[in-house]
Amino acid sequence: MRRLAIASGLLVAAACGGGGGAGVDAAGDDGGGGGDAVVLDTPANTWTWVEIPGTTCANGSPAGFGVNRSTEPGGDDLFVLFQGGGACWDGPTCVVQRTSVHIEDTYTMATLAMEVGTAPVNHADTTNPLAHATWIYVPYCTGDLHGGARRAEYVVNGGTRAVEHAGATNTQRFVEVLRGNFPDADTVWLAGVSAGGFGATLNLHRFRAAWPSAGLHLLQDGSPFVPVLAAYDTWQASWSLQFPPGCAGCASSFPAVVDAVTAANPTSRVGLLHYDDDQVIRQYFGYTGSMVAATNALLADQYDLPTTHAFVLAGNGHTMLGQLGTLTGPGGVRLIDWVNQWARGDAGWTTVR
Repeated sequence: MRRLAIASGLLVAAACGGGGGAGVDAAGDDGGGGGDAVVLDTPANTWTWVEIPGTTCANGSPAGFGVNRSTEPGGDDLFVLFQGGGACWDGPTCVVQRTSVHIEDTYTMATLAMEVGTAPVNHADTTNPLAHATWIYVPYCTGDLHGGARRAEYVVNGGTRAVEHAGATNTQRFVEVLRGNFPDADTVWLAGVSAGGFGATLNLHRFRAAWPSAGLHLLQDGSPFVPVLAAYDTWQASWSLQFPPGCAGCASSFPAVVDAVTAANPTSRVGLLHYDDDQVIRQYFGYTGSMVAATNALLADQYDLPTTHAFVLAGNGHTMLGQLGTLTGPGGVRLIDWVNQWARGDAGWTTVR
């Protein structure tokens, strides 16, 4: 999913445009020690593009994130959304087919406006458990599930093209900036759509290190950590894919990432939104037939914990947050109610299938 509008209901997919404008890049002390510091002295209740020094998109241009700052009580809390949009790992996929979004783009305020739309976040909306928080939108421009740390040189049509797979190193710098600006966050909610959900999971340990005492919760939309049947070794080599610390099994098993994250964060709520035969995951992960069996194993092994649940629908769809207000699961459970339960930590939050 490439274009998102963010509204008071939480997240709604939209094909809407927006205006341009300048980004913000202000010097200060972010406390991260990761190069030039950034103070997020951005206007409240509006989206602003912030270019972060020391980061890079795949084409070598600067990376950054969108900020919609809250001045409500509890506005130091953060809701961080990682964008999705495919992946690429060689010359044909990155340069010729461009199977990942923004792989050759220079991201700007105009791009942000196109993707998040013009609707403001209503930070005073008491019906939305995330409304009071400052919202951060992390675009996807590295092709590596937000998890790489390598400058690749790919041969294409007899020439060489450099691609910066810097998702992990970028995220580390983003976390440093956010920690310097929001040191008193009591709760940090991470969410990601498709590749963004994998990225939010792969990078959750960076947020935990920055806010060791905060509540830290994760929502994965269309991002099931099922086994990768093709290209997993290639992904790791092309991207220098960075796994959570201490996860010895991650190099041979993608599902081991969730095991490592939940073991290290036993109080973090981890929610998965997933179609049991997701056609996009089948394609990228190398499934030639149904992945329902892999879904069943995933749910039994990893989403049957007190703090780890899934909202699963039958079918080959991909992501769900774009239909937050309209989707209903088995038993008549509305997706919006389930996500709000995840956000609030309601005792009734459980797996729906």
